[in-house]
Amino acid sequence: MVALVGVRATPLFSDNFNYTDGNLVGQGPWLQNGAIATSPIQVLSGRAIIGPTGQDVNAALNSPLSLVDGTSFYIGSTINLSAANATGDYFLHWSPTVSSTIFISRIQARSSGSGFQLGYVETSGTGATPTWGTQVLNFNQDYRMVLAYNVLAGPVNDTANLYVNPTDNLVEANNTPYLFDTWGSITPETTIVGAINLRQGTAANAPTLSIDALGVTTTFAEAAVFTPIPEPTSLSLLGGFGLLAWHSLRRRR
Repeated sequence: MVALVGVRATPLFSDNFNYTDGNLVGQGPWLQNGAIATSPIQVLSGRAIIGPTGQDVNAALNSPLSLVDGTSFYIGSTINLSAANATGDYFLHWSPTVSSTIFISRIQARSSGSGFQLGYVETSGTGATPTWGTQVLNFNQDYRMVLAYNVLAGPVNDTANLYVNPTDNLVEANNTPYLFDTWGSITPETTIVGAINLRQGTAANAPTLSIDALGVTTTFAEAAVFTPIPEPTSLSLLGGFGLLAWHSLRRRR
């Protein structure tokens, strides 16, 4: 008898930054945004190090994701902040293409007392303002951060939930969001997710942090727990198991 095992969807993007220490650009899928190459984002001990100013980078998804009303997609990453500023600035976002100047789901951080708070700005479009979480997080501590972007029918009304260290890694609804945001810009949403971006903001506002285990997926579970994209041999093996299970079902009819 063959047991049927549920196979989750393959992530759209995943990177654990297992590269040689040094410049991130030129390793894996990462490319430079624009012409500014000063203070390049570094890889150190398997993490991307983002500073308060300098080069910004992007990486294309395996294939662009078309956003469909009534669905969600997820971005998961492990972050560790060592410093932040009072005004705050964003360090992670997505865009419709690798060369786009449209910045969606801008996740940011600002200092608060002896720690920091995470914030969210839905877009770089007109009228967008930050939404900040109220919980103060600790510097020099790893946090698993999961963004759920929710696509709703109609214009300028998509929503987002940002989770920090979710306690249920399988069922999103069993977790309380760190913050919730509704699209407030008068600039309409884009309908394609094509790239993930890391940003080093202005020196006066931006945080300093490391990022690891970055993934873009269509399931909450794969974002809450980093899920690497299977190697071609693994995909072949999964396909073989699926074919074997199908033949088993056919024989029992």
